[in-house]
Parts: sequence; structure tokens; C-alpha cells
Amino acid sequence: MPLRSIAALLPSAPARRPVMLLALGTFALGTDAFVISGVLSKVASSLSVSLGMAGLLVTFFAGVYAVSAPVSAVLTGNMCRKRVMQLALTVFIVANVLAASAPDYGVMVAARVLAAVGAGLYTPAATAAASSIAKPEERGRALTMVLSGLTVANAVGVPLGTLIGQAVNWRVTFAIVAVLGAIALAGLTRSFGEIPSPGVAPLRDRLRAAAIEGVPGILLSNAIAICGIFTLYVYLAWFAGRVGGLTGNALTLIYLIFGVMSVVCSVSAGWLIDHVASARVAALSLSGVFVVQAAFAITAWAASGLAAAAYVLCFLVALWGLTSWLFNPAQQKRLIAAAGARAPVVLSLSASSLYAGQALGGVLGGLLVQHGPVSVATAAAACVLVALVVHLLSSARERPLTDQGSLAASVTPPTRSSV
Repeated sequence: MPLRSIAALLPSAPARRPVMLLALGTFALGTDAFVISGVLSKVASSLSVSLGMAGLLVTFFAGVYAVSAPVSAVLTGNMCRKRVMQLALTVFIVANVLAASAPDYGVMVAARVLAAVGAGLYTPAATAAASSIAKPEERGRALTMVLSGLTVANAVGVPLGTLIGQAVNWRVTFAIVAVLGAIALAGLTRSFGEIPSPGVAPLRDRLRAAAIEGVPGILLSNAIAICGIFTLYVYLAWFAGRVGGLTGNALTLIYLIFGVMSVVCSVSAGWLIDHVASARVAALSLSGVFVVQAAFAITAWAASGLAAAAYVLCFLVALWGLTSWLFNPAQQKRLIAAAGARAPVVLSLSASSLYAGQALGGVLGGLLVQHGPVSVATAAAACVLVALVVHLLSSARERPLTDQGSLAASVTPPTRSSV
């Protein structure tokens, strides 16, 4: 029965195997993007830089991804999707081999920049490929499978990568990620034929889409919220060590709890946004994240070094995972409603805003680690509070517009957007 249930989540043959290979690629990319948090102190020590400087590796990756993804999508817009994915994974593999052998910080920065370029190329091409090879009635399953690679990376890849990095060597973690990328590359090279490009919106259209009413507020609140989350997440291993005394292999438990709860959050998000207003779901999520991150700050202030601190941290990390990934699906649904026919372009801008927030979070946390765990957690909570305020203001303005739009739609035929 479990096997049948799993099979029901996958597209049917002949698309099943290729889609699983695409998901392996996103799993490798997701592990690469997030695992550095669990081995950050090891990287800093090995490359002879401060923890804050090591944290900037996240900023370089996320910032380059945010900028390069829309630009590379335009530059490769007319290329066959198979060729784009091959190019992306080749760049990604080279980047992780370079990271695994980096002799100094400068080479490591170059490796993270290359990895971001590869990731920015791969994910849009992989989703387009999955959509094109699956049956029309199974495209949702194909897309979900490909993107689930990122979720599984958070739940499995990051804890395993942290365990390997802490128990063996952080360079081995990046070497394994490179091997996963190579397996995905070999598999898609054999399994895929030519996949024509579906076309891509020029940069000018993307900038115009960003000005659609309601979109700027959503993108801004997304970026600020992710900034707050990553201000703490990037330095989570350091925070857990300073506050709860968790070091070495014990850190794997922290990332495992966060990853598993993130999967639960992702699974429940779909049902929630189908039954509760998206703006309300986003507000509840951001409120929950703020409370949890404020609790992190209080724990760092009041219980640091106590025996109970480790248990409190595990509990808070579980709550953090349950709330921190809930707002994004809700915000995406709001973006789709606001953008209409321009939704695909706006959703790509949403991805860039999230990575821009990650980049800022790496910088902010890096500046504050020298002031201690309380400062980092307080700043993280403050960012999420600002994001909540921005969200409440933008959603309050859009509510009357939605009501009027619904009323107008009931008495007049719909018109095509000119944006």
C-alpha cells in the first residue's frame, strides 16, 4: 500500500524516470544551498576567516542567484531545455569540486558564485522540462515531484551533509553534492531528447510585471521575512552551540528536526491556502515565526548554558520549521491572483526576492555574531515583525480592491490585462 501511494504521487511512464532524475538535480541544488549553515564554523576555521566572513558565502550564493536567474533565463531563452540543464549541472558540478578543494576564501567565494549561476539556470529549465514531458493531467504531479527535491534536501540532505561535515570533513560534503549532480547529469543526458524552449519573457516585461498593483508589497514582505529567517538560520549551528551546548554530531538533530517539520509545513500549506484566505495564512505564519524567533532571543538571554537550553532549542526549532515555510505558498497564491496572465513572470520575481532576502540575512547575521546570540535572534525577530507589518498594510489595501473586482466581474465580462 505505501508503494502504491508513492507511485500515485508520481507521473506515469514514460515521464516517471526522467522526472525523478530532475528531482535528483533539485535535491543536489537544495542540499548545496542550505548545508553550508551546518558546517559554517568548520569552513571558517579551515579557510582561516571569521564566522561572519564565512556567512557571507551564503550572501554571495543567494545574491548571485537572485540577479543571475532572470538574466540567464533571458540569455538562454531560445536554447533547448536539455542543453540548458546540461550546462547548468556542469557548472554546478565544477563549482562543488572547486568548493571541495578550495585552498582559500577567495576560491570558495568563486565556487559559491558558480554554484549559484548553475542553480539559477537549472531550476526553471527543470520545471519547464517536467511540464513538457508529462501528460497534461499529470503536470501538477511532475512539477511537485521536481520541486519536492528542494524540500527533501532540507529534511534529508542538509542533516546528512551536516553529519558528514561535522564527523568527517566539510569538503567531503561538497564532494558528495558534486557526485549527486554528476549522476543527475548522466541520467538526464541519457533519458531526455530535445526539449524545445517554451519561450521566455524579456527583462523589460519582468520589470513591468513587478509594478502590478499588489505585487510590490508582497515581494517586499517576502524579502524582509526571509532576511529575518536567514539572519538566524545561516548561523543556527553557532547559535545552538553557544546557547544549548550542541556541537559536532548533535547539530544533525537540530537540522533534522527543522527539515522534517519544514516538510510537514509544506504538505499542510496546500490544504490551508485552499481553505483559508491566503493573506490570513501568511499573517498567521509570519506571526508564528516572529513569536518563535523572539523566543530564541529570550532563551539565549535567560537560559544560555543551562542544561535545559538544548531541549528548549529543539522544541523551538520544531515550531520554527512548522511556521517558517508556510507564508511563501500563501504569498505565491496572492501573487497569482494579483498578476493574472502575468503570473509566471511575477513568480520568477518572487524567487529572486526570496534569494535577495537570504543574501541580506547572511550579511545582517554576520555583522551581529560578534555581539552574541541574543543580538542575532533579536534582529531576526525584528525583521520578521517588519515583514508582518508590511504584509498587513499591503493586504489591507488589496482587500477592498478584491471585493470590488469580484463585484465587477459579476456584472461585466472579464478583460485581458494590458500589463
